[in-house]
Amino acid sequence: MSNGQMDNELISLLDDVDKDLTEGLGELKDVKIKEEEGPAPKIQVTSDFLKKVISGETGEYVDKLVYQLDRAINASLKDDRTLFRQKLIATYWNFLQNLVLKININSSAEKMTCIRYGIVDMNLLQPDQQKLIKSIPWSTGQQEYPFYYLDEWIRIVSQGRVKASLIDEVAAKKKGDSDVIRDKVDRKTDTRNASLNMLKSSADERTLIEKSLAGEINILLSHSPLLQYDNIPDIYNPQQKELMTRIADDLRKLKNADQSMMSALRELQNADAEINELKGRMGDGSSQVDSKMITDEFNSVRQMIKMCVGPRGNHFPILISDYAPHGMDEINTKDNMIKIIREVEKRDVGVFDREFKQQVNKIVPYIIIVPAYGEKGICWEPFDVAQRATSRGRLAIPLYTKSPLLALLYAVGDLRWQVAKEKAAYRWMEEGLTGKYYEYFSGNKLKGNIKEEFVKDYIIWIMQEWGGTQKLHRTVREIFWRHLPFPQAKKDELRNRGFFYDDLYKKDMRRAQSDGY
Repeated sequence: MSNGQMDNELISLLDDVDKDLTEGLGELKDVKIKEEEGPAPKIQVTSDFLKKVISGETGEYVDKLVYQLDRAINASLKDDRTLFRQKLIATYWNFLQNLVLKININSSAEKMTCIRYGIVDMNLLQPDQQKLIKSIPWSTGQQEYPFYYLDEWIRIVSQGRVKASLIDEVAAKKKGDSDVIRDKVDRKTDTRNASLNMLKSSADERTLIEKSLAGEINILLSHSPLLQYDNIPDIYNPQQKELMTRIADDLRKLKNADQSMMSALRELQNADAEINELKGRMGDGSSQVDSKMITDEFNSVRQMIKMCVGPRGNHFPILISDYAPHGMDEINTKDNMIKIIREVEKRDVGVFDREFKQQVNKIVPYIIIVPAYGEKGICWEPFDVAQRATSRGRLAIPLYTKSPLLALLYAVGDLRWQVAKEKAAYRWMEEGLTGKYYEYFSGNKLKGNIKEEFVKDYIIWIMQEWGGTQKLHRTVREIFWRHLPFPQAKKDELRNRGFFYDDLYKKDMRRAQSDGY
C-alpha cells in the first residue's frame, strides 16, 4: 500500500469520523428474545468443517450452537433468522470459551481457525471469500513486532509467557504463592528486556564508532612518498593531525560505550539468574495457568472486542458471507499490520519510545488481532502499572475492518493519550501533552469525550498534516508539532508549505537557541 493510497483512503474516511462506523445488525435492536425451552433439537451436521470444530466438544452449548446456526441461516422467515442470530451470539461465545480452555499445539486446524477467524462453518462463506481467508499466511515466522491472533494470544497466556490482561484488585489479594512469584517473574522479565535493549543500543553505538575510527585510521596511515628522498613516507598533513584529536575522542567514546555494555550485560545476567531462581521456586507447574485465569483472559478479550466494535457496531461474532471482507485490504493480517505500523513509526517517530535509566528504549506494545468487525482499535493498557519503565502495553485491533490503517491509528492515538496521561499522573490536566490539549479543549469550550477528540485530531495530524494539508486548529497543530513531532526532514519540508508551519519551525529554532526546547 503506497503512502498516497493510504492518505486518500483515510481522508475520505475522516470526513465521516463522527458518524456511525458500522451499520451492524440494525434490525436486531428491537427484537425481544425469549429463552429457549429445554435442550436444542438435534439436527444433522453435514459440513466436515463444522464436524471438526465441534468434534470432542461436549455440553449444552454444542447442540445449541448447531441448532441455532442452522435456524439463523436457513429459517424461512426473516424475523426467525434475525431472532436466532441474536440468540446465537451468546451461545457462540460460551462455546468458544470452552474451546479456548483446551487450546494446545495439537488442536485441529478447524478449531484453531474458529478461534482465530471466527469461522464455524466454511460453507457460510462464498467460494471467493473462502479462498481469501485461506490465502492468509497461517504463520509468518519470527516477527519484529509482537502481533498475536486470538489463538496465539490465549496460548502464550496459558503458558505463563505473558501476564493476563485482567485487572482485578480483589483477585490480586487472593493470589497464591505461585501467582506472586509469577508476577515477580513478569516484572523481572520486563527489567531484563530493558537491559537487553540497552545492550543492543550500546553495541550499535560501538559499531558506528568503530567504523568511523577504522576510516580515520586508514586515512592516518596513508602517506605520500617523498620522491626526492628515496620515497620515504611523508610527514602527517594538517588533515591527519586533526584526525588524531578526533581519534582520541572516538577512543574515549568507545570506552564509554563498552562500559555501558558491561553494565547492561551484568544487569542482564543478574536478571536471568533471578528469573531462573524464581521459576525454580514455582515448581513443575510453573508453565501452567489455571482454567480460571484463561477464562478471565478470554473475558478480557471479549471486552476488548466490544470496545473495538462500539455500541452501534456489528457484534455478530461469526464470519458469514453477509459480513465477510471483499479483499485482503479489509483484513488486519500480520503482513498488513507490519507495513502499516512501519509507516506510522516513520511519521510519529517517538510513538513507542520510553526512557529508562537515561536510555531511550523502543517498546512496542502487544497487539492482539481480535476476530471482530470493527473500525477502531483500542489501547487496553499503556503499560503494566507495576513496571512503567519497561513493560509492554496492550492494543487490540479488529481483524475485519474497512481500513486497517485507520483501525491501528485509533489504537495508537489512544496509546499516546494514555501514556502521556499516566506520565503526568494527577497533574494530567496541567502538564505535558494532555495538559496542553486539555487547556485547548476547555478554553474553546468543546463538548464530548476529550480522549476521543484527541484521537481524532491525532489521526488528522498523522494522515493529513503530514502531507501539508492544514486541517487542525492552529493550537492543536502547535501542540502536536512540539509534543508529537514529525522527523526533522519532514519539518524542513513543511516549513515551505505554509505560514503556520514556517512559524512553528522558527519557534523551534528560537527554543533551540535558548536551550529551552
